[in-house]
Amino acid sequence: MTLRHDPYSVFRSSKTPAGLYARQKWLEEAGSETWQADFQETVDSLMAGQLPAGSWDESELETITRLFGLHLTLREPDAAIAAGLDWLQARLRIPEPAQRRRPRNRTDASGFKGLPFVPGDSVNLLWGATLFLATIFGRPEDPAVVGRYQQVCDRFSRRLSFRSDPLAASNLFRALAVHPQFSLTKTVQAAVGQLAALQNDAGDWRAPLPFYQTLNALAHLDTPSADRQLSRAFDRLAADQNKDGSWGRADPEWNTFLAIHALRNKNRL
Repeated sequence: MTLRHDPYSVFRSSKTPAGLYARQKWLEEAGSETWQADFQETVDSLMAGQLPAGSWDESELETITRLFGLHLTLREPDAAIAAGLDWLQARLRIPEPAQRRRPRNRTDASGFKGLPFVPGDSVNLLWGATLFLATIFGRPEDPAVVGRYQQVCDRFSRRLSFRSDPLAASNLFRALAVHPQFSLTKTVQAAVGQLAALQNDAGDWRAPLPFYQTLNALAHLDTPSADRQLSRAFDRLAADQNKDGSWGRADPEWNTFLAIHALRNKNRL
């Protein structure tokens, strides 16, 4: 895919987890002293303040944010990451009827910078983010994780869709898309079909679905429907790139990370 501007420029000298990932994996700076110093500074910041039980600030969103940042930097789980995952997974041990009675508070959009999730209701955000993190940190076959994934599939089958609650569906779909087995289920095929019905000719998915997060999630899948949607979305990327090589006005570094990651997943860049 030919782009008019260098899409990597926005990451140069960046110390964010996404920027460090880009500098390491795409700009091949990992051998430089500057990158190593920036890396250590960011990892130390991400680790700082973890409580003995495993969380940060006893906050689900803050713990999700720290763990995702550590996924982009450290990559491999260590004792601190394991403790954070355990804390999040313990938050899911509420029986399903009680889970439904829990207040469906909407999360503040300002806290989602640099995350592949969206500010939907707190229950489905917690489920989607926790299962996503458990999978990418090497727990896809953990029986507790598999059991929760099955509950997510049941939720999609019974009462949840991208039409009925697009933000909740987006967060749960994000987890399904990265799991080696559940990404191949009929549940995911049906969800991809729902997204296809919501995409317009310009490559956008109907609001409030976020373009870059949806693009990136679909790029983890290998299905004809996902590829057709990505083809239209990639055309939009080529047309809408900013002059500095980034995409979007709000949070351009993160949008660009999601876009490049999707393009590279599909060998288009």
